[in-house]
Amino acid sequence: MQMKMECFGPQADTAALEKQCRALYAGLPVRYDGVTGWLDCMTATEGYLDAVKEKAKEWREIADTLVVVGVGGSNQAARGVIDALGARGMDVVWAGNTLSAYELQRTLERLEGRSVVMHVIAKNFETLEPGSHYRVLRRYMEQRYDEKEMARRVVLTGTVGSRLHEMAKERGHLFLPFPVPSGGRYTAFTVVGLLPIAAAGLDVDAYLRGGMDMQRRILEEENNPAFAYAAWRNALGSAGFDTEMLVSFEPRFERLARWWRQLFGESEGKDGKGIFPAYSIYSEDLHSIGQYVQAGPRRMLETFICVRNDGGCVPVPEDKAARDGFDYLDGRDFTFINDAAQRATIAAHSEGGVPCAVLTVERVDEYAMGQLYYMFMAACAVSGQLLGVNPFDQEGVEAYKRSMFAILGK
Repeated sequence: MQMKMECFGPQADTAALEKQCRALYAGLPVRYDGVTGWLDCMTATEGYLDAVKEKAKEWREIADTLVVVGVGGSNQAARGVIDALGARGMDVVWAGNTLSAYELQRTLERLEGRSVVMHVIAKNFETLEPGSHYRVLRRYMEQRYDEKEMARRVVLTGTVGSRLHEMAKERGHLFLPFPVPSGGRYTAFTVVGLLPIAAAGLDVDAYLRGGMDMQRRILEEENNPAFAYAAWRNALGSAGFDTEMLVSFEPRFERLARWWRQLFGESEGKDGKGIFPAYSIYSEDLHSIGQYVQAGPRRMLETFICVRNDGGCVPVPEDKAARDGFDYLDGRDFTFINDAAQRATIAAHSEGGVPCAVLTVERVDEYAMGQLYYMFMAACAVSGQLLGVNPFDQEGVEAYKRSMFAILGK
């Protein structure tokens, strides 16, 4: 089953916007030359797919733990895939994404007794979090491995000609060029995302195939989920719905939601414009934020990611003697129960005046994740243009960095 989109609750006319999306998508390589290398999934790998697979295979043979050092777009996509599907045969530790001394100490403690490999991702090697973590983790590994072992256990990904590139040459590390034509948050199908995914034992070919199939649908199908989604959210944004909640009844999608939040937040939050991106994981969050969604101000729209076949099978056993009041669930599988809660929530929220879009995938696997990532990136690229902003720059992010560097004396 191909991913599909359905809408419920208050809606707005989107036909003209969808046609506009098609024109905007077609014009991306010309209008934003130099930052749209992600548009074609296979060329986004820049010819490094074989090297990624070979290094991932070698790492799985010599190590049990991969440390990925990166922040924001440098790790969110891969983390979303790995958290959704689970690492197979190798533990993945995420570093370079916080300045908390406590969290960094916990990371070091977690590595004790492990056989460790490391992928450092830093586009310009100036961002504080990954740069400082790399220094600490580099020292940690150098105390445990000799120069030859370090050379095979560390891969550096950055801009060609950067200091990180020079360090790779000096230390004999494999260097994978950061895909400059893609930009951090659009690197899901580049070496930035593919090496951690492959090292975790996941099928990068199926993942790329999902992205390519969504790319094909966008190019060939008049009614595709990327343009439908972009048009839907922009039409409702113009009608006063200025907050979007990405939700799922699958907790394993939380990291995907964090990637989506960065993608749309950095791409659209400019010039006083943009729909505020938030996320929740149901059914747990129905017991916290659910009241606000159901009966709060009518400024929110919800996008549900739904799964037809969740891959689980846990029936509720009979227990008449307990008299616990849950006999109506006897024999029901939790897949059915979760789906019932999901359908009930969509109905309650949409009937209560919350516009709801439902994106449905057949199952949670590499192919489906590839579909989702490409769909959201394509939708974001045209959605930002519909708003009248550049969806690829992020000058606002640099403001705090300048102030922080001044305080630190850089």
